[in-house]
Amino acid sequence: MQIYVAKSGQQTGPFSEEQIHSMLKSGMVGLADSAWHEGLTSWLPLHQLLDVCPAIPQPTQAPLLSSQRSTNAQHSGEHASFGIRFGAHIIDAIILYVAAFICGAPICLSLLFISAGRTSEGDLQGIAALVSIVTSWLYYALMESSSKQATVGKLACGLFVTDMHGQRIGFGRASGRYFGMFVSAIILCIGFLMCAWTKKKQCLHDMMANCLVLRK
Repeated sequence: MQIYVAKSGQQTGPFSEEQIHSMLKSGMVGLADSAWHEGLTSWLPLHQLLDVCPAIPQPTQAPLLSSQRSTNAQHSGEHASFGIRFGAHIIDAIILYVAAFICGAPICLSLLFISAGRTSEGDLQGIAALVSIVTSWLYYALMESSSKQATVGKLACGLFVTDMHGQRIGFGRASGRYFGMFVSAIILCIGFLMCAWTKKKQCLHDMMANCLVLRK
């Protein structure tokens, strides 16, 4: 009998019964871990499976773990439409405007004080733009790669960002998605409008970063 074991959501195997007993003794697996072998229609705790005799063989592919089912269900959920994404963007834009002002104003005032008025208006505008970009980048990248998988605006609208398999994205991919927004914007914002007609409701920057925006 070949046994598959799922520990911390990761499926391993197949193992023989002798290997399973050795793994139990070494602590590599526990009696409460989920296990499956051909003939079972669902995963069982390992201590129950060891008492179950092999039944008539069923299809050789193991059924999905509950964690895998929930992930697939999440991935196959409703893709966020253009309208609700636009609403989330408005909320985020307001938050970022306030945040950029709070962060940028002290910097500009400090420069004016230090330079005794020698800092030009153009320099101040450039500094303000840089502060705005850095603030926005960190806001989007940190929040969308967090356990929430969403900015405040997306949370308010019940949205979250995933990779193409419905999994949480990392900071690097979230950063790439953010800077991809500039590409979506410079082509007359067509990149943003693309989510209105693409199959998975993806904007151009979503496609560039291999991401999805889903509704809970």
